[in-house]
Formats: sequence, structure tokens, C-alpha cells
Amino acid sequence: MVADKPRIGVFSDTHIGRCIPRAVGELRRKAYRHAFTQAVNIFIDEGVDYVIHAGDLFEKRSMTPEDSVFVKEELQRLVDSIHDRNGKEVKIFAVRGNHDGTYENNALDYIRHPLAGYLVILGDNLLRGLEEEHVYEGLNLAGLGYHPYISGRFQEVKPSIKRVFADKGGLKIFIVHNFVEGYHPIPPGTPSHNLIALGELAELGADIIISGHYHGRLKPQTVDGAVILTPGATEAVDLSDEGPFGVYILEDGASRFKPVKPLHEIRNVKVSSRDAVKPSRWFMDRALKEAEAYASSLQGRGVKGILRLVLTGLTEDDPYDMERTLTSMLSEMAEGDPGILYVDLVNRVEAVHQRIPLPALGGGLEYASEILKPLGPSTAEALRIVEEVSLLLDERASQRTGLLTASDRSPFVERWIRILEGEEGG
Repeated sequence: MVADKPRIGVFSDTHIGRCIPRAVGELRRKAYRHAFTQAVNIFIDEGVDYVIHAGDLFEKRSMTPEDSVFVKEELQRLVDSIHDRNGKEVKIFAVRGNHDGTYENNALDYIRHPLAGYLVILGDNLLRGLEEEHVYEGLNLAGLGYHPYISGRFQEVKPSIKRVFADKGGLKIFIVHNFVEGYHPIPPGTPSHNLIALGELAELGADIIISGHYHGRLKPQTVDGAVILTPGATEAVDLSDEGPFGVYILEDGASRFKPVKPLHEIRNVKVSSRDAVKPSRWFMDRALKEAEAYASSLQGRGVKGILRLVLTGLTEDDPYDMERTLTSMLSEMAEGDPGILYVDLVNRVEAVHQRIPLPALGGGLEYASEILKPLGPSTAEALRIVEEVSLLLDERASQRTGLLTASDRSPFVERWIRILEGEEGG
């Protein structure tokens, strides 16, 4: 039996199966599982009526069969525990994220099974042009799985979504896994076709809009009567991601953020000469000092952590020689200190004689359009190849190299040859 005002647990971007950086890949895989378990524990303790996952449940390219079994068992534990404690039949709703695959090959299919009547995966039928509606006690839902060209696709399916919410009672929730322009801090270079405008979402008629894809937790924002919120990831997806990470609990128009305690901490430290020219020794000394200070901090608190060191600035020396030397010194230090699990060195120091100003061309298709202009009439076909390759890379890139196999590349190579031969013939 669901309460008149349901309590809803919301999380996103759990990335089960992710194992980057590879030097500590299995440790990171454990960290994502640990965070998922902590989220499930919170939902059990809160006695939620519903759970919503806003995409990127898995890291499809590197997940293992054990990862999918882990998720199935944790979701079953969630459902069984709440039933035993509170007598509730919990429903779990999820949309597909970009790291879950495509709607033709979706990692969420791995957790469907005959006993998982509690699981509802929504959003891909709309992308296929089909009607989709989910109505439960006190709840009306619609959603969209990830789409790389969501701006145009959203306009096509928007009328169908509005019909789901029209003249309906209960709480109306829309779930999406794409960047929302006007709410999310958009990463530089993100093409406009990969964005949904906040104002467009507010017109759907939903009471609550839940958006995944952005890994940082954002406070709820009200737009034209609709509340939008992003729970962020449950664990740092990239070492540069800053917490806190956790889940939201929604109830009676209010939201509460509940942090998840990570398996290990991640510290980001920057060493910068602020555009002053410094010898390589200057950067190395300060980097080692920061690493030693972090090691001391870990020891004093009795915890373990990963250190990400970012070097920026200018030098007259060879930055790459500096990087090789410093990497060796940091590795030796980490091996002798049980508190430091790994040091990730990011070297952005430039040699003063190598600085070359580059024009700002934007990113995505805008960048490709500028680069491919010399192809003239063939530019449109070349851009189609770029789009198709981008989609296929998300789906089938090699886990080891990040590239397509020769057989996957072959059709694109043939199309490029035809384009180039046509240009030469012209």
C-alpha cells in the first residue's frame, strides 16, 4: 500500500562496472559497488515507496557478468527489506544513460528477469516513436533515455510526453538523462544538439523533473511551477569530480539530500606557477611536498585515499622529462605508504617555446563543420559519418584502446574514400 504522499528515493550515475584509471581499476570497481550498496541502505532505512534511477546505472563497456548479478541482488534486497519492514511493494523506475548503451543494445536488459516485477525501465519507447505511459498509485511517470541529438528528438516526442501528464492527478514526474541548459553547468565544447533547454522541460506539465548525466549534486530549482533536481553521481566518476555524492529523498514537496560515504577518499590538488616561467625542479618539489602532506593527513586520520595532482604553468625545460621523473618519484613514494592508494599526475605544464595559439572552434558538430568545410558539397555526408562514428564508439569501442575494430571501421573508411575520390575527380 502506497502512502497518499509517496516517499521517493532518487539516485543516478552509479556507473557499476567502471574501472578507470586502470592502475587501480578493480579498486574503483569496488568503490562504485560500495556506493550503490550505501544508496540502497539509505532507501531501506527511509522506507521509500518508489525508487528512481536517472541513468548510467552501468558502465557497459567494462562491466562484467558479476556486476549485473550484483545489481540484481542489491535491488532484490531493497525490495525484500522494505516489504519485510514496512509491508510495502516498492517499484523501481530507471531510464537508460549514455554509458548503459543504446536503446537497441541496453545494459539495463541485464537486470530484467521474470521475478523482477518491481522494475520498470522507461523512456526508450518514446525515442522509437511509440506512446509510453506509467501510472501507479499516486504517481504518473514519463522519461527519456539518453540521446546524443536530444535537442531535435525532444521536439518530436514532446507532444506525447505532454499527453501523459495532461488532466492527470497524483504526482507527475519526468526523468531524463541529458544535460539541461539553464540548470546544469555545461562542459565546454558540448554541442547544442546534445542539450535540452530548461524552459522546454518546464512546459511538459510535470511537477518534478529529475535529470541525470551531470555528476555533481545540484539543489532543486523551481521553474514555472515545476521542480527540477539532479542527484549527481553516488561516487566520483572521474577523479576530478568533487563531492559530496549521495541520493535525494522526496516527500510531500520537499527534498532531502543524503550523502553516501565513499570507500576511499579522493583529493584533488593543483600546483601552478600562474603563468610564471619556472624550472621543472620547482614543480617537482611542490608536487612532492603536496603528496607528503596528503600522506601525513591520511595517516593521522587512519584512512586511505587517491591523490590527483594537477600541474599547470610554464617552464623552459622539457615538461615530458619532468613528468617521467616525477611519476617515478611519486610511484616510489606511494609504494612505501599504505595510506596512498594511487597518485594520478596530470601534467599541463607547457614549454614556453612550444606555445601555439589555437582558434576557438567550439566542439562537437560545430567543430567538425568548421574542419570539414573544404569538402564543399560533400560536407553533409562527412558530418553524417562523424555522427554515426560517435554513436558507434559509445556502443562498441574497444575497452583496451577506445577505438573501433577494423570490421566496424571498414564501412566508414569506404565512405570516406568515396568522398575524397569525388573531391579529387571534381
